[in-house]
Amino acid sequence: MSRIDSGEKAITLHSVTVFMRTALTLMILLILTSLGGIVNVNAAPPSDGNDVIIDADETWSESQAMNGNVLVKNGATLTIDASMTVGPNNEITVEDGGQLILTGSLTGEDINSALSLTNTSQFHLNFGDLADTGTIQFNFEETVSTSAMMNITVGDQTVDAAGQDTVSIEAPLDGTDIVVDFYIYHVFPIQITSIQALHTGSGEMPILDAHEINQTNGSLTWSEASFSMTVFGNMYMENGAVYGADILCAGVCEIESSDLIGSAPIHVENGSSLSVNSSLIQGSRTDEDIIVHDLAEITYTNSQGTGGTTDAWIRLLSQRIIQTNSPNATVHQTGIGYGASTRDDITDANGQIDIGGSEWRRIVEWADQNGEYHTEDAELTLTLSSGWGDFAITTPAPKLPYATVNIPLPYIEIVSIDAEDTTAEVNKKIGAMVTVRNTGQSAATVNIWCYVEDNLTSTTSLTTTLTPGEEKKLPVSWWANTDGGQVLNCRALIPDVLKSISDDITNTEGGNSQEVGWYIGKDTEDQPLLIYVILAALILAGSAMFSLRATSKDSNYGDVAEEIPSGTATEAAEEDSEAEEDSETDEDDSAEQED
Repeated sequence: MSRIDSGEKAITLHSVTVFMRTALTLMILLILTSLGGIVNVNAAPPSDGNDVIIDADETWSESQAMNGNVLVKNGATLTIDASMTVGPNNEITVEDGGQLILTGSLTGEDINSALSLTNTSQFHLNFGDLADTGTIQFNFEETVSTSAMMNITVGDQTVDAAGQDTVSIEAPLDGTDIVVDFYIYHVFPIQITSIQALHTGSGEMPILDAHEINQTNGSLTWSEASFSMTVFGNMYMENGAVYGADILCAGVCEIESSDLIGSAPIHVENGSSLSVNSSLIQGSRTDEDIIVHDLAEITYTNSQGTGGTTDAWIRLLSQRIIQTNSPNATVHQTGIGYGASTRDDITDANGQIDIGGSEWRRIVEWADQNGEYHTEDAELTLTLSSGWGDFAITTPAPKLPYATVNIPLPYIEIVSIDAEDTTAEVNKKIGAMVTVRNTGQSAATVNIWCYVEDNLTSTTSLTTTLTPGEEKKLPVSWWANTDGGQVLNCRALIPDVLKSISDDITNTEGGNSQEVGWYIGKDTEDQPLLIYVILAALILAGSAMFSLRATSKDSNYGDVAEEIPSGTATEAAEEDSEAEEDSETDEDDSAEQED
């Protein structure tokens, strides 16, 4: 039994040993596989200009140069906890779902900054202990105009910089603080790109770029960015710094206790958000440090911007279209945009008006150079003038890319037409009652015309004024000159300016009466004979008047003849008398011959 037990134990121990070796082998393989995966993830920035994809969490903690594009994929986080220099035109992109954490710094290699000076600008310089004395050289972005008033004062020395592109002034370089004052009067800005300390000793000749100068009342500008950062996912900066970047936030961006120098304006796309707290933003390529587009969100607290003429942030609408319910409406605008402009326009054929024709008119809120918040106080008055009256609305201007503002309009409805009978005699009137009401939002004065089969018919005129919600019954008299069954249709007469929106202001089909049977009565049948009698009487009367007037003329002629002198009409009358006597004698002779 003991031998058998010993053998079984040996077999068992061998099995355990084999199992442990297999497990160990599998474990080593898993570790190697994991390490292999880590090796495939770039643990450092690109340096040879190639593109690098970050698809797993990664941290860059060594200060070095970066040269190449970086893409942080969905689900990955890139942490930069070191001072990195970034090559010209490099791109860092964070996909939606990716994350960039920046607790170090990114500095573009191709820095292009300048400092715009004002009459109250002042520099505070200290280059350290380089030499007892030397000179400070001021380098301008371009030659100062000869027409400019431009004096630079260091201590008791003042130099006129007009017509110069560099100016040198003696100054102590032994660690003494140096104050530089400017006296400037010029229409266009004068900008300094750098300052350099020069001396005859063997030490260094330090140079300060514009963004490195300790100054007050100057405005740092950046003509172009060195590299770009585009964030569709998340970016979180804390105690970090970015120099010379073009930053687009199209996701969620948080900047906490950080510096952005020469990296403005930051664009915040519609639908994204940016928070800036206890941070410094200096050196913008435009007149604002942050541009918030359309309805993007911004939180800006306890921070300092570029200052000078540069606003801390603005909200800029991509467009500013107002859709109304009528063409040809006048739109009076006051207080629009950054400049609070006033303007009058007319809605187009689609009832639209663009009140954001310029960038200034599309800036609806902003924080100024001191961080103080402002908002547009604008108002729109829309008026539609017509034969029915003037319809208008006054409203605050919407701070949206697209908004609808409807003018309150009337809606005139011809409810019913009730004729007093179902039969009527031709050419005799019949009464009817037209019921109209206004179910719209504005009062209107309307004319109502009546038709039979789309032909204007003879009725008394209908004009009425209806306030919103009011209903009236209007009496009307109706004549017909033909017999047969007829239906009276009455509609509101629509002015030309309202015809394009006729369906919005009235029931265009109008209202109908019951059918009325028109017949020709006895008096109507006798009317032709009566007309003939009247015409005959008129003819006879005219003939009688003509005869009377002729007789009157003959009588007047005799009276006139008596007044004519002898030798004229009298002689002629005597000749006529003699002729008559001769005629009578001839007649007598003829009679005797017949006897």
